[in-house]
Amino acid sequence: MNTRIPDDDTLQAYVDGQLDEPRRREVETSLAAQPALAARVAQWQRDAADLRAALAGDLARSPQPRLDPASIRRTRRKRTRQRLALCASLVLALGVGGVGGWQAKTARVAAAAPPMDDAIAAYRIFATDRTRPVEMDASRGPELQAWLSARLGRPMSLPDLQPYGFALLGGRMLATPDGAAAMLMYQDADGRRVSFYVRPSTRFADARGSRRDEGLALRYWYRNGYGFAVVGRADDPQTLAVQEAIPPAV
Repeated sequence: MNTRIPDDDTLQAYVDGQLDEPRRREVETSLAAQPALAARVAQWQRDAADLRAALAGDLARSPQPRLDPASIRRTRRKRTRQRLALCASLVLALGVGGVGGWQAKTARVAAAAPPMDDAIAAYRIFATDRTRPVEMDASRGPELQAWLSARLGRPMSLPDLQPYGFALLGGRMLATPDGAAAMLMYQDADGRRVSFYVRPSTRFADARGSRRDEGLALRYWYRNGYGFAVVGRADDPQTLAVQEAIPPAV
């Protein structure tokens, strides 16, 4: 037969003689089936007896309810519950505050980050790489287009910038918090480069604009859940021409 194990409050009430007869018998049945638990309760009983004996003289002359073992244990249980409640409230407050603070910080960071800032960062890294700025070069045109499209999750066109003096070098995949991004790199006869960058994003639905950032010129737009950007050197007059050559409908 399975015997329900009494909790500590019940056991301490048993030690203090505060249980009614049916509940006391249930506890004794449980103790008979649980030797380790019975030994623990027996130790509590000895501690209570020792404490009563030590205080017997003073208590007999001047009763002090606060020094009674049962009262002491009740006070301890009450304090334990109060501490647990306090800890729970602190954890909840810290959790709510942490989530709120994290959300507020995320919102501030998102608000502070200019649109398509990662396109500029990618250009700074790979446009200066004269050995391997792309993962797949332009000589594998159809394969390059299929590779970029598959990983980006949408058809990826390869804009023709030959009329502006820029030949396609190739493309590479990059990672963003919203998913994979694709970048095409172009270069003119003087080694100057422009990039065409595509990434998933709904942050600025249907927004568009341009700006300069430490010597670079960016033109960007958002369409159908994706962000697009063309980046080039701000001091190159062909950059503006290239940026205007790629329509926002891409």
